[in-house]
Amino acid sequence: MKPSLRIAIALVIATALALGVAAAGYGVVQARASGGTPRQALAPVATPSPSNSSVPEPTYERWTVGKVLARTTVYKRPDTTAGVTTKLSKTNANGYPTLVLVDTVRVVDDVTWYRVWLAIRPNGSRGWIREGTLGFFTTASKIVIDLSDRSLAVYRRGQKVKSFPVAVGRPGLETPTGFFFINQKLKPPSSGGAYGVLAMGISAFQPKLPDWPQGGPVAIHGTNQDELIGQAVSHGCVRMHNKDVLAVSKLVPAGSPVVIQE
Repeated sequence: MKPSLRIAIALVIATALALGVAAAGYGVVQARASGGTPRQALAPVATPSPSNSSVPEPTYERWTVGKVLARTTVYKRPDTTAGVTTKLSKTNANGYPTLVLVDTVRVVDDVTWYRVWLAIRPNGSRGWIREGTLGFFTTASKIVIDLSDRSLAVYRRGQKVKSFPVAVGRPGLETPTGFFFINQKLKPPSSGGAYGVLAMGISAFQPKLPDWPQGGPVAIHGTNQDELIGQAVSHGCVRMHNKDVLAVSKLVPAGSPVVIQE
């Protein structure tokens, strides 16, 4: 399947599926919040231009997100006889719709396969899903976290929208670097707790805390200790002022890429 056709198909169903994910409700944060190089094709911005214009249309990154619609097997290769990487349900351990981020698409013996990034250990895990159990929507938003600057930047349609200060992992429990995606948005039971008003889980795990609940997932979340923003103090999670994490959540839908760099 050509990238242009894949984008067209995704856009047809984008609205319905995006609404489904957005309305999926928030679970309770159960885990203690503390790559691969993207190869998606660039999509043209849908803006009118004169038919005889010689100026090329601008482009921006647009990512395809898969929503698991039924029990799904993820294979090591695009072949049902290959080894199994993992199995996915419609919802994850927190009751949030299970999402994957599409890397590449391949047609094998007239069957379309999707290579996807997964929210499982080890970090950066990918696998192949056969067509039929995924619904799709697109996102043009991305988060870039700079650990040395202790900042989080939001990009939309290739343009930097805003930057926010953050707290990151402390020495010995550094925030892992790599290419990830937002796999869930969870509302803590109390906005005055350690996770603040919202936790956006990402597909990263703290490598040094495998025995923590749910494997030690990393999140971008609020805080009840504003004075620590800008410092390296967490177990690996990225902490933000509560007002900032809410602002980021409005700009960046679930499924969007998250790049964490030194």
